[in-house]
Amino acid sequence: MNRYYATLFARLKKGTLIRKTVLTKEGIGDEALFLGNRMIASLAKQDHDWQQEDLLVEQLDSKIELVLCGGGHIAKELYSLAIQLGLDISILDEREEYCNSSIYPEATLYCAPFEETLSKEQPWIKPHFVIITRGHNFDQYCLKQCLKLPHAYIGMIGSRNKVAVTMDNLKKEGVDEESLREVFSPIGLPIGAVTAAEIAISIMAQIISTYRQDVKRVRLDPRLLESLTREKGFILARVIRKSGSAPCDVGFQIALFSDGSTQGSVGGGLIEANAIAHARSMLADPTMGNCIIEYTLDDTKAGSLGMICKGDVTLLFQRQ
Repeated sequence: MNRYYATLFARLKKGTLIRKTVLTKEGIGDEALFLGNRMIASLAKQDHDWQQEDLLVEQLDSKIELVLCGGGHIAKELYSLAIQLGLDISILDEREEYCNSSIYPEATLYCAPFEETLSKEQPWIKPHFVIITRGHNFDQYCLKQCLKLPHAYIGMIGSRNKVAVTMDNLKKEGVDEESLREVFSPIGLPIGAVTAAEIAISIMAQIISTYRQDVKRVRLDPRLLESLTREKGFILARVIRKSGSAPCDVGFQIALFSDGSTQGSVGGGLIEANAIAHARSMLADPTMGNCIIEYTLDDTKAGSLGMICKGDVTLLFQRQ
């Protein structure tokens, strides 16, 4: 197991943390994780003053994940919105006709009873749970289980009367009121939504309003992080700076593993193709060290990738 990434993966389930990375020539690519001023893990080959000013300091959080408990009509509309927004999405429903790849081709599917899925460890870090099952009892069970799991948001559909009954039942089962006050229910912003599409828009708007409260956080892909906990001897390319209209964001990363496979993304297109090519060179030549490469997406500049969207993307390549 890669202990550094195992620590990162585990801590993100509990909250945000700080990553500090050396970008200067001496020790370039060395990094460490911090909770406050306390270092909890390090990938440094030498000692560093982690309080110096020329470090890259990032507040890390997990990528936005939607977990839909229920695969019915509202779920279909939420799925479409999530794909447009580039969010990861999982569908939970034991009914195969509501949980299959023909309806949800880009979702992770859990076609099993809610009890089975929500009682097992899953790769989610802090997902946004949306409870839209086919019945009151299922909603109540899912809400109780989701409250036990790390989460960034929990919303449950239902009339005010149904919600009140559900909350009262859970209080009687020992769920504390403070936890229940976290739940967005009735779910969605109050826009007078009636149709499934309108309800989905109100729900997604509410979710966006929660995760956009802190735009400075660097969000990491949980599925890539989970893979990194099991791997060693790979090359990682990270977006550390961007400007203009480059199709990526700080924190995007792609890994090239020892078997030649890749996982993750730095935005696709020519940037990603060039990044993978450089990573393959590093994998083939163990003498190549960590480095920083800036890619220019402007066909008016020498050395650019000749793209019209314009902007600059800076990648850090690390041998892990």
